[in-house]
Amino acid sequence: MEHFDADWRVVVIGGAGLDIKGRLLEPMLEKTSNPGRLTISVGGVARNIAENIARLGAHSTLIAAVGNDEFGRLIIQQTEDAGVDTDAMMILEDQHSAAYLALLDRNGLLYTALDDSHCARALTPEYIQDNIQLLRSADAVFIDANLSRATADVILQICAEEDIPVCFEPVAYGLAGRYRDRLRGMYLITPNEREAEALTGLPVTSPAEATAAAKELVRLGVEIAIITLAREGLVYATVDGHGHIPTLVRDVVDATGAGDALAAAVLFGLMNELPLDEAVRLGASAAALTVASPDTVRRDLSLESLYAQLLI
Repeated sequence: MEHFDADWRVVVIGGAGLDIKGRLLEPMLEKTSNPGRLTISVGGVARNIAENIARLGAHSTLIAAVGNDEFGRLIIQQTEDAGVDTDAMMILEDQHSAAYLALLDRNGLLYTALDDSHCARALTPEYIQDNIQLLRSADAVFIDANLSRATADVILQICAEEDIPVCFEPVAYGLAGRYRDRLRGMYLITPNEREAEALTGLPVTSPAEATAAAKELVRLGVEIAIITLAREGLVYATVDGHGHIPTLVRDVVDATGAGDALAAAVLFGLMNELPLDEAVRLGASAAALTVASPDTVRRDLSLESLYAQLLI
């Protein structure tokens, strides 16, 4: 395994909440109860990315909003315990903490979900300006699409002025489309098939179509575009070329959080100046380890585990 420099800082801005996940044990029957297995854990795309980065050994700071309630306190405590700096978290007195309700099929893949991430809208442009020194001191900034476009615009402007790379996780189909005209200058973007369709207007149903969509994201101004394809692996593109990495996944326990793990590990590799193909393979390894676990973020995630997975 290579030697990595962990002396770099990333600020992650966006959603943090509670994950409530149910996995079907039998084929779905509508309009009645179905046997399944339920789990509850802390989550949120930005929060998950921040935790994955911290568990890989780098310094991550999370800017997110939670309610002043039991769930909010749990989110902050568990995120701190994972090694993430939460000093810039916003505590809301008039809103409850965000929650994500996911229904997984028998194979552990997402069937449908409800996302109540309204808290992230409380992260106003003014709040970002209040924390501008955090952004200016970062080596990279990662945002998710839960943010309002006005807030994202302020972040993008600050980072452009300071020449700080900005990474973007589109979160969901409906949220992704709101950012279609804000892609120029993004350093790294990591949509799944549906999110890539929302961002490009192109169909994404195969690795070939995903490659075309990744190239379109690059044409729209993204430096590195990675599109995840579940059991088909992932594709990636830059102005210099493109590639396809088949999945490392054998058995899926719970696919929730896999994209967040991939995004964090790819950024970790890039910040340590790995070649793009190796950084992307590191991300694929993180995703494979995550789907093999019932946790949204693997508590035993480490660089050693990522490289062990790569050797399999």
